[in-house]
Amino acid sequence: MATMRWMAGLLAAVGTLSASGVSAAAAVDRDAWRADYAVLKAALQSDYAHLAWMASPESGVDLPTLDARAQRDLAEARNDAQATQALRSFLAGFHDGHLALLDRLDAGGTSQPPRAVDPRTLGPSAGCAALGVADEGRQDFSLPLETLPGYTPLDGQADPALRAGILALPEGRKVGVLRLHEFDALRYPGLCHALWPQLRHADSIGDMRSVLVNGWVAMIAGSLRRFQHDGVDAVLVDIGDNPGGDDSGDTLARLFTPRPVTSATLLVSQSAAGRPYLDEQYERLDDALRRHHPAATASRLLTAERASFDASRRALSLPACDLSWVWQTQQPWNGGQCRRLVAAGTSGGPLPSQAVDTLDDFLIAHRLDWAQDLRAHWGAWDGPVYVITNGKTVSSAEMFAARMQDNRIARIVGIGSGGYGCGFMSGAPSRELPHSHLRMRIPDCVRLRADGTDEVAGIAPDLPITPRAGEGARARAQRLLETVAEDITRH
Repeated sequence: MATMRWMAGLLAAVGTLSASGVSAAAAVDRDAWRADYAVLKAALQSDYAHLAWMASPESGVDLPTLDARAQRDLAEARNDAQATQALRSFLAGFHDGHLALLDRLDAGGTSQPPRAVDPRTLGPSAGCAALGVADEGRQDFSLPLETLPGYTPLDGQADPALRAGILALPEGRKVGVLRLHEFDALRYPGLCHALWPQLRHADSIGDMRSVLVNGWVAMIAGSLRRFQHDGVDAVLVDIGDNPGGDDSGDTLARLFTPRPVTSATLLVSQSAAGRPYLDEQYERLDDALRRHHPAATASRLLTAERASFDASRRALSLPACDLSWVWQTQQPWNGGQCRRLVAAGTSGGPLPSQAVDTLDDFLIAHRLDWAQDLRAHWGAWDGPVYVITNGKTVSSAEMFAARMQDNRIARIVGIGSGGYGCGFMSGAPSRELPHSHLRMRIPDCVRLRADGTDEVAGIAPDLPITPRAGEGARARAQRLLETVAEDITRH
């Protein structure tokens, strides 16, 4: 009987694997998998915005070795599961968290989507959920700063919508600490609940989201103004474990300084993957010129940027360089070789500049510089800033750290970031590999650092806090704070 149960369990397990599209027992069709691999590499050569960087010695990635290993693993694969793992291991070697193979879609029948519900007809909890606000529980500091001696919550609440407080240092100095656990207003449920009386009277769901975003920015700026009023010596912004979010990773930098902020040069793939974003921005600039009758200065700025985006769109139709060399050799990032990228403005909009800051027409200014939405809160803090990062600081959170570091607004403290860099500027659907039907998720954009390197390399700390053997999180938090205190004294 035990043998029969064992056999039944084995058959059930094999059936489960087969149902998921991966056969554990059937002979692998290596030629079909090699064809999938060829399609994957061709897609990377066409669409992957970071490929030229990954093929440079500066990236620390050895693409020829990765390619040889993937070919060997496919040749040795005994089943589809091992072949799948060969392709996934190949992409994992790029160390780009945005780059991945996704599971094949279920071929079963599609179910009807639930009927849309107007969030304004619901109570705060259900309404915020229907609006898309994710309630993920408490979002504590990435290191337990609130457990250190001298910590006082800014608003006196144990679980506020935005975690912030003041740490009194032994020598009499004070540090304002602020937790940004994600760069997306839809990830702050406490704020949604607090704003619900206002949200439920908004004219549309789009307006509800605008109210929420504006409230989030105002809440951050309010904390910074409190720090300024209370005379803290520096602000410590915790973005450890922050998975990213949206373009606020760029625009929020303007809250931490009264000076202009230089955004990153943005590039997109010279392929169909880059077209949706270029088209969107061209159309927005063209609409502003044609329908909103801008004044002379604004018209010149809009016309110049529209021409720039049109040139990039036309470049998509030009013959692109052959990047197949990346599987045979490495070439320096600044060696002059083709990168298969085209200009796409900046990470903060088509033209964030002091020229835009002087425009009175908000709609026109916003089309050029997305940080104009935050103009009322620029320079909410004027003083030293430190930003905590770790290996789980990625994507838009890296954009924030890079803007703060490159503009000399802040010093980065902690551990180097995860190295996701720019991911996606358009929502193009993923493509499938022909045999396995695995879906390719390929980043289409690059943000350049002030030194010209690709942000996908990660953000290195100015003040490293390397973990020590046997050291607990609280002890590391104390050591980080002491490092910041010493740096404040030196500067």
